[in-house]
Amino acid sequence: MRYLKFVYVYGFLVGGMSLPFNSIAADASMKEDNQHIRNWNGFANNTLKLHQELIKKHPHKIKKSIGGYAGNEDFYIQEQYFSRKTGKLISQVQWEKESPDVLHTIEVYIHDDQGRVTRDYMAAYLPGYNNAPVQTLISFHQYSEKLHGFRTFDASGDRIVERCQGEHKGKSFEFLLDEDDLYSAAMNGNPIDEKVYALCLGNLPDKLGKHIQPQ
Repeated sequence: MRYLKFVYVYGFLVGGMSLPFNSIAADASMKEDNQHIRNWNGFANNTLKLHQELIKKHPHKIKKSIGGYAGNEDFYIQEQYFSRKTGKLISQVQWEKESPDVLHTIEVYIHDDQGRVTRDYMAAYLPGYNNAPVQTLISFHQYSEKLHGFRTFDASGDRIVERCQGEHKGKSFEFLLDEDDLYSAAMNGNPIDEKVYALCLGNLPDKLGKHIQPQ
């Protein structure tokens, strides 16, 4: 959502400038917006391809249901794919009910040998708006002792969430850092104890890297 906020503010700031500058700025903003649309749609398509590869590779069973929203309760058809071997959720896909070939949301989960999620990918479109996903998420997971931490990026490569939960030194433990918290931590230092932070997230990538391509 930070990208959308930037476009709005940028448009407001250049609103009172001269016409030639307005034209140049609008053209630059449009190019940025088009690139964002291509990138996020490409990510959604590649996540769908990963889903298709995984269900070809792994014997599975499918659970189908209908879902929706207030005032549109039957908006999508949901398909959940579970591994026949482990029972774990491989992926979940939602299609618009009135247009069954139009993607609404896609979620894909990569598991380790112990059945734990190590990576997951998600893309979601607003109901009835398929120009580009409104949200994209790529999360990396780490498990240390009784702690489970994950670090999440969007398909533009921005780090947007860090979270850890579980038990530490015999006590329930949890922290959540959103985009604003992460920016503050970069400027002023991390508020989380260094050793606990390392247990939660220390081995996870700090940049999206090759995983901008779902795999």
